[in-house]
Amino acid sequence: MGNATGPPHRTGEPQVAATHLARAGVRSRMLYLHETHEIIGGRTAEFEEAVQQRWRPLIEAEGRARLLWFWHLTHGTGTSYQAVSITAVRDWQVWGEIVAAMRGAAWRPWWERCWTLRREVVSKLLQPTPWSPLQSVDLAAPPAPITGEAALYLHDTGWPFVGKLDAYVDALGSVFYPATRTYKMIRVEACWTVCPGTGRHHEVVLLQRVLDWPAYSHMLTAGERPSKPGDWMIEGLKYRDRWESKLLRPAAWSPLR
Repeated sequence: MGNATGPPHRTGEPQVAATHLARAGVRSRMLYLHETHEIIGGRTAEFEEAVQQRWRPLIEAEGRARLLWFWHLTHGTGTSYQAVSITAVRDWQVWGEIVAAMRGAAWRPWWERCWTLRREVVSKLLQPTPWSPLQSVDLAAPPAPITGEAALYLHDTGWPFVGKLDAYVDALGSVFYPATRTYKMIRVEACWTVCPGTGRHHEVVLLQRVLDWPAYSHMLTAGERPSKPGDWMIEGLKYRDRWESKLLRPAAWSPLR
């Protein structure tokens, strides 16, 4: 993540603080817990404090998981008082251990506190696509200090046509992703599908980091250039015609910014 991370990476590569990433194409056993938090109005600062002081030490205990991002919806772009977080979890066995621990006494103070600050949370487990730049995270590496200026993120959720999930993922990897590697405006950080039993089957989550806000804001006001055959805006319609985009702003303390 740009300025927030350790050693410099080549242009176009995702930069993830305090991580050792498996290369795209290497299947990862790591899971990613995606949570959408509906915060009670006016309680955002208190909820963030509770997440940092109570929830995070519990979920990250024994190096089994690590919070990566904690975002808020950028004002004027979506539902009020909504936050999104993504947490890396070592594997299914560890997730089972975490779920079991959630029912124990150590977690009780968190549950009692969070339901005074949060109305609801919607959770799902994600797995990286074979071509996703982010595959796995080195949970043993010490967290890197948070430095530099935060960026905005484009969080896209796409719903492919029935029976077209794999074809959609393949097309994203073979058509869309290669095209973005020449972009200077935005960069793909990760792409996931939903693990069976944890959410919608026909769903893909695509995360992109805005690198050039002036250029991106110009695109928002002027509109995209007309597409030609072979461009993703045309090719993508073979696999889906519905998606949702959120513009996310990292919290000041988010590990990745």
